[in-house]
Amino acid sequence: MRFQDLVPIELNVIESSTVYQPGKPRPKEHDWQIDWERLRQLILDNSERLDEVKAGIAEDWVRTHGTVWDRTRGFYRKPNDSYDYDDTVFWGYSSWGTPAIAVIFADETEASYQLYKEGMDYNYHYLGK
Repeated sequence: MRFQDLVPIELNVIESSTVYQPGKPRPKEHDWQIDWERLRQLILDNSERLDEVKAGIAEDWVRTHGTVWDRTRGFYRKPNDSYDYDDTVFWGYSSWGTPAIAVIFADETEASYQLYKEGMDYNYHYLGK
């Protein structure tokens, strides 16, 4: 699997969500979750080109992302270790946002991509075997 086959996406890295606002009903547009099988295969096929991979909801990235893999540790058993954002709670499903990944490549370039399928699984998945 290749990164060129994925659709690029902008991540919202500001403190508040671009879609969900407290006190208002959450919009219901779809049931999308991170495609964990494709993510695992993407990492395995390209690991020599990668430094780090994170996953979360693009429109609420700051509060929903977590590290999935890095060059030093490999696949993470849990997202958001102590060096990551304290207020981040990993979320892999959205009825209004786009599940996505952020990649830091070995050459220090960065990119983010949509990576989802139909479903409602919001949990983090350990991808190591």
